[in-house]
This record gives sequence, structure tokens and C-alpha cells, in this order.
Amino acid sequence: MSTGWNKTAAIVAGVGTSGTGATKFNLPAAIAMDSSKSLYVADRINNRTQKWLYGASNGSTVAGSPTGIPGSNLSYLIFPLDVELDSSGNLYIADSDNNRVVLWTVGASSGTIVAGAGKMTIYKRVFI
Repeated sequence: MSTGWNKTAAIVAGVGTSGTGATKFNLPAAIAMDSSKSLYVADRINNRTQKWLYGASNGSTVAGSPTGIPGSNLSYLIFPLDVELDSSGNLYIADSDNNRVVLWTVGASSGTIVAGAGKMTIYKRVFI
């Protein structure tokens, strides 16, 4: 009788290298799974949330820009850090650099702010 984890890993989403294509992520920050075993991935640097159907070899963008373009309007995300699903399949996304939590309903092309002011953070970097 085995009492430990299976020690063989398997890639279930992504290909192991970063990029913006439908098979790639760039610093995935969080995942959620629905009842049909589809994965939702907060793809941080690509400013999007990707959905991967169970057994699929690529994902589709369900929130944010498919090409990784950041933005502050409700069709875009900037560095999403978390994604959660409700029982209806709607997504709640922590849109970190827009300082908001956004609700994306199933099939929506933009979100609705449910928490936060939605003001983009502007960083000033000093190089010495």
C-alpha cells in the first residue's frame, strides 16, 4: 500500500518555456479548477487569465489581452495575481496593478469592478 504522493510529475498546462502564445505562460501566479477539470491560470506577465480544457494542448484567453498587452480599462488586466471561480463559472480576478478585483462573467469580453478603486499603479524606478 502506497502512503505517499505519486513521484512522477506531468505537465498539464504550458510547455515549460515562457511566451505569449496559446501554449505558453509567463510567470503563472495562481490556478483554479472547475467541475469539468478545466484549469484557469492567472498568467501574470502576460496580463491575462487562460482557460485550459482538461486534456487540451493549448489554452484560450478568457480575461485580459490574448497578446499580453496591459491596460486599465475593463477589457484588460495588469499583473493578475489570483483567480477564483464561483459555482456559476464566473471568474474573480485579483488585478494587482490596477488595484482592483474584477468579476468576469462566463463569455464576457470585459469585467466589472467588485472591489478596489481601479486606479493603475505607476512605478517610478530609480537606477543608480
